[in-house]
Amino acid sequence: MPVKPLSVSTLKNLMERIDNAVQGEIRSLTPLSPTSIEIRFSVQDIARGYDWIDVLFRIEGVNDAKLLSDNVLRGLDMSEGITVELTPSSAALAIGSYSGRCNESPLYILGDSIGYEELPFSG
Repeated sequence: MPVKPLSVSTLKNLMERIDNAVQGEIRSLTPLSPTSIEIRFSVQDIARGYDWIDVLFRIEGVNDAKLLSDNVLRGLDMSEGITVELTPSSAALAIGSYSGRCNESPLYILGDSIGYEELPFSG
């Protein structure tokens, strides 16, 4: 299944289903190009009886980011989950609860658009 673009309504539904990825795990962070980055999380899906799934987010048109090395990613605190914000002209993803201030997060990606893909749990 290809990456689906997120709209404000689909974003709200997705974030509710995965409880903002609270207590999730970062599986991978992959720069695809200088302006395209994928980040994959393992999360619990409320709609599937809290079964674990993976959700991959792809941010396009990246214009600012604070990334961490793989060895630091595994130890990153996910107790607050993630913040994903979407406006008609921008998209942001940050680790933690950083509504309106994603660029203050220890890991963030700011771009033009964001899409997602649901994947099998990578346990």
